[in-house]
Amino acid sequence: MYCNAKPSIFCIGVGILKGNIIITGTITYAIRGRDLLRKHSFRASVERNLSGSNRYGCGYGIAVYGDINEAVRILKDHNIKVLDIAPVI
Repeated sequence: MYCNAKPSIFCIGVGILKGNIIITGTITYAIRGRDLLRKHSFRASVERNLSGSNRYGCGYGIAVYGDINEAVRILKDHNIKVLDIAPVI
């Protein structure tokens, strides 16, 4: 299947799945959250906020492609801090 989507959007089957970044603040929470979401069949990766803003501590988060509400619920159920959610740009 050919997908002519922006780099931050992945083609899944016949639909397009947009991504979000779940901001956790620390790399520890980001890595634990990424591993947990991957166990639940999410496509997830650790990302660093390079904008220079330290509003969220060290600025780490999890790029997630899938149902963001379900991902946040899973993280919160396992005591992973969720500080904010932002769209992948």
